Amino acid sequence: MFRKLLLLAVTAAYAWVIWRMTLTPHVFSDAENRLVLHALSWAQQLPGGSWLTYDRTEFLANIAMFVPVGAIAALWLPRRWWFGAAVIAVVLSAGIELAQAELLPYRVADPRDVLSNGMGGLLGATLVGFVRSLLPAPRRRRLRARTA
Repeated sequence: MFRKLLLLAVTAAYAWVIWRMTLTPHVFSDAENRLVLHALSWAQQLPGGSWLTYDRTEFLANIAMFVPVGAIAALWLPRRWWFGAAVIAVVLSAGIELAQAELLPYRVADPRDVLSNGMGGLLGATLVGFVRSLLPAPRRRRLRARTA
């Protein structure tokens, strides 16, 4: 029971993060935006950093933002349905982009976000699926096997 409550709390907290990052007027203040651009400029000066453009950084950030979505969704699903968590991430992302396009004129809807968010969800779900495959089967299944 504690595990489900903890998972519910994590889900609610990360849902707030996703809402804050995707469905509010401004994610970053002007000062924070300047900080991001300064960090990006610094990273581009590093050896091999010239490939790191703003668009690529945004794409990678969208992947990273949805890794926890895939992981959390996979934890809610039964072990063998872990891949469904990636589908949930894509559906959630498509819904966010649709809301941005239709309801939020100050936000920019981009189909590439659905791709990057889906990739992040798939990565998170795959990580959970892999870790679960290394763990022993749930106790209920072991008890049923003994009694049969």
